[in-house]
Amino acid sequence: MAKPALLERLKRGPLLADGAMGTMLHQSGLRLGRCFDELNLTDPHLVASIHRQYLNAGAEIIETNTFSANDFKLQQFNLQRQTIEINEAGVEIVRGVIEASGRQDVYIAGSVGPLGTWIAPIGRVTEERAYAAFRKQIATLIYSGVDALLLETFSDLNEVSIAIRAARDVRPAVPVIANFSFTRDDCTVLGDSATRVAQHLASAGVNVLGVNCSIGPAQLLRIAGVMQQVAPDLPLAILPNAGFPEQVRGRMVYPASPDYFGEYALAFAELGARIIGGCCGTTPAHIQAMREAPGRRSPPACHAGERAAPRRTERPNALRATDRARMHVARRPIRDHG
Repeated sequence: MAKPALLERLKRGPLLADGAMGTMLHQSGLRLGRCFDELNLTDPHLVASIHRQYLNAGAEIIETNTFSANDFKLQQFNLQRQTIEINEAGVEIVRGVIEASGRQDVYIAGSVGPLGTWIAPIGRVTEERAYAAFRKQIATLIYSGVDALLLETFSDLNEVSIAIRAARDVRPAVPVIANFSFTRDDCTVLGDSATRVAQHLASAGVNVLGVNCSIGPAQLLRIAGVMQQVAPDLPLAILPNAGFPEQVRGRMVYPASPDYFGEYALAFAELGARIIGGCCGTTPAHIQAMREAPGRRSPPACHAGERAAPRRTERPNALRATDRARMHVARRPIRDHG
């Protein structure tokens, strides 16, 4: 029996998404500075093994290993000529794992991240070049058979609009999930509030809006609540980091435990989230804990690793927002998500 279309399935209740890919690859011994998307071609068995672990943990949505598989990011590794092949392979790996599992209830989400560079007027990349890069990746994912597109970890309203337009131009009916990330002050790096982000995504015509990455579950529960009030008719997605990481003996360590995530799973669902999962620092153990979450009515106290700074009430002026963006892109790691 064929599974229902993703948007129809979301009407019945929440779906559990997977967790971090990059964290798992790093734990396997790979250095953070390499191109994780290339592994779709060079080590597909490793990528498949991680997808399989998330399936075994109970995930119902598996993201392709393509977060950074666009021309701009791949160019940093001289891989831009393999953009199509990397994205095609990313979908095929997930499909193979799902088919081998025998499960009929799993959806493939084509992961699309930001371009890794700023678009004019903040940066030098024109909207035309940005559109071409997004369309190339998105078309490949759609034609390879994903069930939905997951635009994740965005922070620029203009950039996500270009990605959404590319998706609609390729296939108007494709489900588009759009997730933004937020800083400690509950704003994007460009200074946009959760209210403004939700208003923008709703007007842009996304099918699911939400939050991912950021500081951790407590922060995203708060931000998602704001977004839900702004766009109550849209399904909500929440995929937090496992807290704010610290580097310990050369490895990134995230403070939020699987049990902590499990305690938040019901709170996300009670808020109305229809897609729940994890981002950077999360593992199959975190996803399994969310799957097996007890019937707890209230989330735990905010974990020390995700205590937010006082929230900003005013939006920074244009110059300040631009300065923040340039500082952010200078710090942005050239690695895959999670």
